[in-house]
Amino acid sequence: TKMRAQERLNFLPVYLARGYLKASFSDAQAKVAEDGAQTLVDVSFPVAPGLQYRLTGIEWAGNAVFTDGQLQERIHLKTGEPANAVELGDDLEQVHKLYGTKGYLFAHADPTPELDDSKSTVHYQLSVTEGDLYRMGDLQIDGLDAEIAKKIAANWQLKKGDPFDDSYTRTFFKTMFRDTGLRVPMSVVQKQSINQQDKTVSVSLHFVPKS
Repeated sequence: TKMRAQERLNFLPVYLARGYLKASFSDAQAKVAEDGAQTLVDVSFPVAPGLQYRLTGIEWAGNAVFTDGQLQERIHLKTGEPANAVELGDDLEQVHKLYGTKGYLFAHADPTPELDDSKSTVHYQLSVTEGDLYRMGDLQIDGLDAEIAKKIAANWQLKKGDPFDDSYTRTFFKTMFRDTGLRVPMSVVQKQSINQQDKTVSVSLHFVPKS
């Protein structure tokens, strides 16, 4: 059973990254290689790589917030090259993060490959589901002196009712210590609470002194 996980998680992506989109493994075969103080077992992995597919093109559908061009900028696959399915998955995660900067926290793009075995090519249809727009809810800050907490809240530019930016917190912490004059080394525990009914995201920042 552990070998099956190796096939799926470690070995198959090696083929998918090189355009072998139909690669598959049979059950691993085990054979005793040495039987002494320890029993050593050789394991072989029968694999059928199939055809190596090259990309002919990509089409987007379902997107309204971002143009095809803006989304395509996140995709690294090139026409004529082996279709790297692993890289495509990583790129679609970047598309998800891009939507998160505009408040579409659950947007996702699903790839549908159209395979032509006669030419060993693939054309991808990327269908976007944008979902609902989420807005900034309440900001809660604790673990700090009241005056410093007030300064931090004043510097927090994502105001209540604004489209929520899922990347804003990382940007904010890069400038927070400079803008607030906070000098005591602190670690921050951040929590986001999503209200599905109101379509809002509230943020709590809990500051803990570092030991």
